[in-house]
Amino acid sequence: MKFKSYIIFFLLFGVVSDVYSCLWPLADAPWWGKALLCLPTLAAGLCLPLIGLGKHYTDAVRVFSYLTFIFALPKFVFTLFDAVGRFLFRSDAAATVALVAGAGVSLVFLVLIFYVTRHLVVQQKDLTFKDLPKAFEGFRVCHLSDFHLGSFGKVSSYIRRIMDAVESLRPDLILFTGDLVNFETAEALPFLDQLRRLRAPFGIFAIRGNHDYLLHGHHSEQDRQEDMDRLLRLEQQLGWHVLLNAQEKVRKDGDELAIVGVENVSANPFFTHTGGDLQKALKGLPDKMFRILLSHDPSHWRSEVVPAGGIPLTLSGHTHGLKYKLAGLHVSHWKLHESGGIYTAGDQTLYVSEGLGSAFAFRLGGYPKIDLLTLHCAEKTISKT
Repeated sequence: MKFKSYIIFFLLFGVVSDVYSCLWPLADAPWWGKALLCLPTLAAGLCLPLIGLGKHYTDAVRVFSYLTFIFALPKFVFTLFDAVGRFLFRSDAAATVALVAGAGVSLVFLVLIFYVTRHLVVQQKDLTFKDLPKAFEGFRVCHLSDFHLGSFGKVSSYIRRIMDAVESLRPDLILFTGDLVNFETAEALPFLDQLRRLRAPFGIFAIRGNHDYLLHGHHSEQDRQEDMDRLLRLEQQLGWHVLLNAQEKVRKDGDELAIVGVENVSANPFFTHTGGDLQKALKGLPDKMFRILLSHDPSHWRSEVVPAGGIPLTLSGHTHGLKYKLAGLHVSHWKLHESGGIYTAGDQTLYVSEGLGSAFAFRLGGYPKIDLLTLHCAEKTISKT
């Protein structure tokens, strides 16, 4: 998010709301009452120089987000309701109605931030493919996505619970579809001991998500590239195979399949092109080899993967489960048709993880999820029935 957006949020939700409240609803309140009302806005204002200068960027953005959604936005809602009731309808109950509306908004965000965002769910699915090598019948793949570690500060029992859950599942393979951090590599450092607990007999494969390109918070392209290199080294030191338009083969009992990873590709023009190259990632693979593609943004599946064909399973994340609709319209971006769960087109399947975190202080798409996908051969499924 651009720095000017933080300024707009600060002025509109914070300053304007506080000025209005002090001039009208709280006009007769003591000075300390008005000062108490303005404290969250003052604290948010102190975050702005840090955000603008890139100093303690992640922490400043996180605190600013908490203050905005728990205090500033509810005060803005209060201002709207009170102003309409006071000046348009001349209602004596305007302040009461406005207070209830603002408190309701604050309560919603408190629940989203401190309950929904950390209410971890393990989701298990069976996926059947006609061309899956027989040795991989019953192969258990743990699909993780969108940690966004910077959203959890320095210490979080939530990350430990994720690792506990993955360990208990005992997957054969772990696949991570990007967005380990929000803005900078330093976000991952407090959680290295927990991340090292991720283990699987057939390895851990990962790709970059759009946030892993660290497009915010750095003052020069050189700083950004250097921090990207640090993040890549960190993931590699954890034992992860990071696929940057590349592939690796997984072998089991004489059979093999390919794990293919692309750099971030999006059909949404809002996102900066970051060098995703599907053809480069697939280059040299035998035509008949079973492929699992890791591509962070699910819009890539419909725009390129499906037309190209030949990829039975694609795993994505990115959406955080934003699949809810309002008046028949997607709340999320218009192009985000595949936003959570299983989608098929002919012999090709897309599985979109709803992810584990969010770049904001809260999640709107429901609970965070760990996905355990069990692969099956179609021939074996038929023989059982």
